[in-house]
Amino acid sequence: MNTKMLILVFLIVYLVLSLPALFGIGIVIDWVPEATFVQKFNGYVLVGLTDNYLFKCVMAGLISVVLNLLLSKRKTSKRL
Repeated sequence: MNTKMLILVFLIVYLVLSLPALFGIGIVIDWVPEATFVQKFNGYVLVGLTDNYLFKCVMAGLISVVLNLLLSKRKTSKRL
């Protein structure tokens, strides 16, 4: 298995799974009128990346391992 590919696929899948929460879909965050853009951005990013992190990690890990195995099997079958 290619470690770089495994980590890259894991990160991409984790971010894709976090996109709905990053855009605030399904999450209500009440901001005070004085909240700056940086405070709002920081709040959305932290909530988006940490919400259901265990589920996202498990799914991203499974998908990255399966994809890596399929790609490595495909490469070895082309060599033969």
